[in-house]
Amino acid sequence: MSSIWKSWASLMKVLCFPRTLVAATADIARRIVLSQFHKLEHGTLVIYEPNGTKHVFDGSTLTDAPSATTLPPERHGLQKSDLAVELHIHSPDAWIRILLTHDIGFAESYMLGEITCENLTSFFQLFVLNSAALTLGSGILSSLTSVVTAPLHRLSNTTDQSLLNAQSHYSLSSDMFAAFLDPTMTYSAPIWLPTTDPASANDTLQAAQARKLHHIIAEARIKASDHILEIGTGWGSFAIEAVRATSCHVTTITLSSEQALLAQERIRDAGFHHEIEVLVCDYRHVPLPNDGKSRYDKIVSIEMIEHVGSGYLDTYFGCVDRYLKPDGGIAVFQVITIPEPRYLGYAARQDFIQRYIFPGGHLPTVSGLVGSIDRASKGRMVVDNVTSLGGHYARALREWRENFLANWEKVGPVLRKRKPAITDADLEIFKRKWEYYFSYCEAGFATKTLGDVSITVGREGAMELIEDIPM
Repeated sequence: MSSIWKSWASLMKVLCFPRTLVAATADIARRIVLSQFHKLEHGTLVIYEPNGTKHVFDGSTLTDAPSATTLPPERHGLQKSDLAVELHIHSPDAWIRILLTHDIGFAESYMLGEITCENLTSFFQLFVLNSAALTLGSGILSSLTSVVTAPLHRLSNTTDQSLLNAQSHYSLSSDMFAAFLDPTMTYSAPIWLPTTDPASANDTLQAAQARKLHHIIAEARIKASDHILEIGTGWGSFAIEAVRATSCHVTTITLSSEQALLAQERIRDAGFHHEIEVLVCDYRHVPLPNDGKSRYDKIVSIEMIEHVGSGYLDTYFGCVDRYLKPDGGIAVFQVITIPEPRYLGYAARQDFIQRYIFPGGHLPTVSGLVGSIDRASKGRMVVDNVTSLGGHYARALREWRENFLANWEKVGPVLRKRKPAITDADLEIFKRKWEYYFSYCEAGFATKTLGDVSITVGREGAMELIEDIPM
């Protein structure tokens, strides 16, 4: 049997409920779920059942040209009556999963092959467009299941738990990540050229990632004399590029020994092993510089804060405050964020990403980040600049998904080598899980229901932050 938790539908079978009861429950769930899709207001959803029954839910006939008051302005690009998606239901278990655990249930059914969809990203976009009308995730039943499942995702991100969380994702296999990332091995939002730039048509993911790294370097005002602390090594792309561009020194930390090994190899190949030190340690236990400096000149953290956890943001920024030099220090954080209106609902329950991709993960709001920075540093770290990068993520995720699927024949053997007992069924679930992950996130950024920002902070009187402004 696959290692994936089979959820409520399979639990009923394990408990030996009569097949007729299971079938009746599935039919009730089917009727409730289908009744919700009659509320569709935008686009078209076509659902095919195993017996060939076809259901067409056409919201375009209700609101062919929605007004600006129906959806926020940033979603206008999705207000098209021709946005059409087909879902194929292959097992009645899917209805029970969707009814009882809504988005988690849908994800599990997709991973298990109970549902197929040719364009998951479009399905998620359609769901976002109709989120106000589709109320499947609300009400008494949803509240009851949230009470049951909520404790599962409220992991206390202690030092030990953080290590387990990091190992569960980043230590899968560096070769697996190499199958979909660009040659820089940068696993975060890039910066694409604007469409107004004639060169944008030929822009590449590798160039866009290098552009983002240079954005961070410029925001931090890194110079040759600086000793940089990077919290979250990845596979070394920022450290390598920072040294290559400025001749600075970098101490970079990670909780993943798998990442550290490849990062060290890449750093040696780049010829920067004397300038860059890779440490496997928690952000709470970073040693201070041993080069005569009492603190780090600059601190950089690229999409690591999402792993800190809501209850540990102040702890994290308190550590940054302790490590950053008090006179003129600058720090730059790149963070995936959740919009303010969605935060309370998001924080109250577990989503697909938290359960299956990043255990212990938590997306903060921009205001939550700013407040935590000020509170944890007692006002000693002052926010200087916030730059939105979220729109740049959608294309990167699409390219990652395309690369992952194109290179799947390489990924399978890598996973088998790591886990010899893995079955063909397990591999198929893994493949569908990551396809779902990429599409889920692509739709989130494409509809601005997910965000990504770089936040630059500095000590009061950090004059480097205005050195390029004519006085």
